[in-house]
Amino acid sequence: MRETGLRPTPSSPSTPSSPSEAPRRAARGRSARWDHVLSLLTTTKRLSVAEVAADLEVSESTVRRDFMEMERAQLARRTHGGIVAVDVAYSLASVPRAADEGSAQRERVADRAASLVEPGQIIGFNGGRTTTSAARRAVSRSDLDSRDGTPGLTVVCAALNIATEAVLRPSVRTVVLGGVAEPYSFELTGPLATATMRDLWLDTMFVGTVGLDLGAGLTCNSDAEAGVTRIMIGHSRRVVGLATADKIGHRALAGICPVSVLTDLVIAGPVPEDLRAHLQESSVRLHEV
Repeated sequence: MRETGLRPTPSSPSTPSSPSEAPRRAARGRSARWDHVLSLLTTTKRLSVAEVAADLEVSESTVRRDFMEMERAQLARRTHGGIVAVDVAYSLASVPRAADEGSAQRERVADRAASLVEPGQIIGFNGGRTTTSAARRAVSRSDLDSRDGTPGLTVVCAALNIATEAVLRPSVRTVVLGGVAEPYSFELTGPLATATMRDLWLDTMFVGTVGLDLGAGLTCNSDAEAGVTRIMIGHSRRVVGLATADKIGHRALAGICPVSVLTDLVIAGPVPEDLRAHLQESSVRLHEV
C-alpha cells in the first residue's frame, strides 16, 4: 500500500491551515468523498476503512456506509475492513488530480490542442485521458459563443465521458455516436457507431493514442475502438495526434493510422531524431509543448 498522506497532525486554532488540508475539508461531502476515494483506487487498488477515515477526517462509520453504497453502485468491491477496485476506468470520469510529470505533460498537450480549435468548427475526439482533457479545455473557451442560432462549436464524441463534458456548455452542440460503450475507455463502438460516423464530417479530429511507433503508427488496445477512430480520421480535414513522450516506441494491439496520416502532432517530452525526421518528411506539423 502506498502512502497517501494519512493521519495528519491537527493544527491549533491559531495555526494557518496547510495546503494539503483543503482537499480533505472539501472531500467531506458524500459525492466529493466518493470521487476522492475512486481517484485513490486508480493507483492503490485497495483501501481500508481506517486509512480513508483518517485521510478524509471523517468517522469510520461514515466510510463504511460509503463503501456499502459504492459496492451497490458497482464502483468498488468490499472486503474485510475495506474495499478493492473493480475493473473500471475511474480516472477518465473525473478531473485529473495527479501531480506527476506524466499528468503535467498530458495537460500541456491538452492545452495546446484546445488552442488549435477555431470558433464554429466541427471537431471530434476519440477516448482517453489526453483527449478528455483537451475536450474539457476546448469546450470551456470563452470565445465560443453561439451567434444567430449557430453553435459556437460542434463536438462529435466517440466517448461518453467526453460527451458529458461538452453537453453542459450551452454554446456547444454535442453529437454522440451510437453503439456499445466500452468499460475501459467509455468509447462507443460497433456497427451503430460506424454507421453514424459515415454520415458526419469534421473540420478537426483529435486522436489520442496508447502507442506511437514509426512502423506501427498510432495504436490502441481495442480493434473496435480503432475502427471507429479510423472512420473519424477519414472524415476530417485536419488530424491532430496527441501524445506524451512515454508513448513513443510503444505498440499496442490495434493500429489506428500511420504517423504520416496526421496533419499535426502535439507532443510533450523529448522527441527522438528519427521521429522528428519522419514528421518533417511526411509534412506533419510538430507542436512541442
